Amino acid sequence: MFKIIPIENSILNPTLWVGSFEWREPITTLTDLLTSIVCLFLFLHLKNYKGTKTESFKNYKYYFLFFSLSMFSAAWFGHGLQAYLGFDWKKIGWVLSSFGFLQIELATLKDVKSLLSKKLHQFLTILIYIQFAVMVPLMVYHQNFKIPQLNSTLAFVLLILPLQAYLYSKTKNKGHLIIVGTILYAAIPGSIYNNQLSISHWFNYHDISHVMMTVFMIFIFRGVIKIAKI
Repeated sequence: MFKIIPIENSILNPTLWVGSFEWREPITTLTDLLTSIVCLFLFLHLKNYKGTKTESFKNYKYYFLFFSLSMFSAAWFGHGLQAYLGFDWKKIGWVLSSFGFLQIELATLKDVKSLLSKKLHQFLTILIYIQFAVMVPLMVYHQNFKIPQLNSTLAFVLLILPLQAYLYSKTKNKGHLIIVGTILYAAIPGSIYNNQLSISHWFNYHDISHVMMTVFMIFIFRGVIKIAKI
């Protein structure tokens, strides 16, 4: 019933046959699903949160929802069902992640609004919508994973990181510091992925980075909860 077919000259998971069903990259599928399930749990926790809520709370909440959907899509459309689907199906996860990045960027801008001039805040708001409007079509029309990677870099490194650091310097709310530290930590799974550092075919750079990004999401969540408790 079960049959494993190695992929020659590749660090990708071997294909698993379950009867006549071809399951590509099974461990990568499962580690993507792990991140998706954790993000869904975090979204539901925030959805049912009864404590103090800042103006940005809703955007942080939907950040986790969009990433849950994105990682679920990546699990099956991007990996597990690729024997039956074309490359373009991967783009669904890319686009969903863009909606997630937009939410956390908007949340950060709402948090910092009172500390910036009106003109600067408007400029940054317009900037992130331009980023979204440019990046999504690029993802749709090009088969290049470097585009969603660039989008995440623009969101986290050029906008969220400096603004969250500025927020911590002004408010001393540890939630912002946690988010800063978590973004810096993301350089580790990013480096593992880009350099394809793998333990074996069964736990490769995809799988390692997915597990580490699950940890990333949990720490972002801890930061959001502390921000809400102002």
